[in-house]
Amino acid sequence: MVSAPPTLQDQAFRSLVRNEVLTVSDAECLIREFFPPLFKEASTQKKAKTIKILVEYWPYPCLHVGLLIDKPNFQIFQAILDGVDTWLKRKYRPRMGRLEKVDFRDAQHHASLDMQDGREGRDYLVGTLPKKQIVEGHSRTRKERLKLFHDLSFMSSLHEDKHQTLLLEWAKERTSFLHLCCEKLEIGAVEVSKVRNVLKFLQPELIKELKLNTVGNLSKLAKFVPFIRKMRNLQKLMLVRTFGTRTFTQEEKQNISKIISLFCKLSCLRHLTIDDVYFLTDQMKELLRCLEAPLVSLKITLCQLSQSDLESFAQRWNYSQLKHLCLRGVTLTNLDVKPLRDFLKHVAANLQTLDLEDCRMNDSHFRTLLPALIKCTQLTSINLYDNDISEDVLENFLHRTTNLSQLTTEMYPAPSEVYNESNYVIVEIFIQICAELMNKLMEVRQANSVCFGSYSCYDCDDRYLYEDDGDVTLCLCQE
Repeated sequence: MVSAPPTLQDQAFRSLVRNEVLTVSDAECLIREFFPPLFKEASTQKKAKTIKILVEYWPYPCLHVGLLIDKPNFQIFQAILDGVDTWLKRKYRPRMGRLEKVDFRDAQHHASLDMQDGREGRDYLVGTLPKKQIVEGHSRTRKERLKLFHDLSFMSSLHEDKHQTLLLEWAKERTSFLHLCCEKLEIGAVEVSKVRNVLKFLQPELIKELKLNTVGNLSKLAKFVPFIRKMRNLQKLMLVRTFGTRTFTQEEKQNISKIISLFCKLSCLRHLTIDDVYFLTDQMKELLRCLEAPLVSLKITLCQLSQSDLESFAQRWNYSQLKHLCLRGVTLTNLDVKPLRDFLKHVAANLQTLDLEDCRMNDSHFRTLLPALIKCTQLTSINLYDNDISEDVLENFLHRTTNLSQLTTEMYPAPSEVYNESNYVIVEIFIQICAELMNKLMEVRQANSVCFGSYSCYDCDDRYLYEDDGDVTLCLCQE
């Protein structure tokens, strides 16, 4: 497809930026609607000087950097901060309104927001400045501090983000003039003291999403609890990879209690992910009991659950709005799954996605769950890969899915009959049985995207796949 030739205005903007002829006096008189396209063009051409001038005279209450340009390089990033700095120091601002917010979050964050206040809309224009904000001789008071939004990540002391390091040093020196606002925070294997120092000048009530990723041992994780307690508007919490032995000292038991009790303070929590966390065993009853707000999604992966943990799912807790459940990698082989069946019946009316991949269930487990599964009529996605289920049991399930008409993505395990004694796939049998199962399913209802998949190959780690259109994907060893 041939792109449309640039307009005269586009060419004028490119020339203006390329020759770096935009001056302060020009910016003062520049038509308001020209600022966003000039800002984008200056970023494309990496003209830091022009960027700084445009920021100094930005005419809208909001500067949505992340929506106008994608990941500014270090020079442009520094120029934006320099421009904001000049704006903060200027006492009088004739012709301009008050800049209220500078937002570095990416376009994905803004996808659901109205395109206004200097953000690029469908017609490439921006919202106009409200008349009440066009003031003469305006000066900033402490209560009117500029808000600067930026996601923060502290994953490793060895690979620091230069942009973030500059931002934190810059913002720390200007706390009297601005609020550094973070809605999405990620903490990993870094010194606790380093993160603490940053958390002290953040507004914890603004943090909506927190990811604790490979933080370390229990003691280190527990040190963050006092700060997390203050995140009273936290909506999404991800606790990922915390390692240790399964024999706990008295101090470790106290730390576990401290961490679990934290959930009582998170009254806005709607999405909870616990991934590869060793201390979760025998803690689910207390954890679920602590939840105040109804969860929308619960994801527990690569964790070892006990029978009492599984039974706690069916107890009274806030699951009335649960739409997404994932227990991927939670081994159920030696557990009685009746409590899980009862729980699925309770949430069947709302549940939209169900992921039970690699739960190592057998026919007995699946027969137990089947009455609950076929009641989940709102399901749009189901994943049952990596479970040891026979052809007869799987066929029986597929035959009873008439009411699961909302499904758009279905992933089922290749039946146990397709493997030889060494657990390698017998290709001809795999194709034959999967084709038969697919035909049985099509007789029951119209399917959208269905796939039967084997266990990952021991040698190449790829799956054999049989798709609804008859396409067969072999593992790399067979290609």
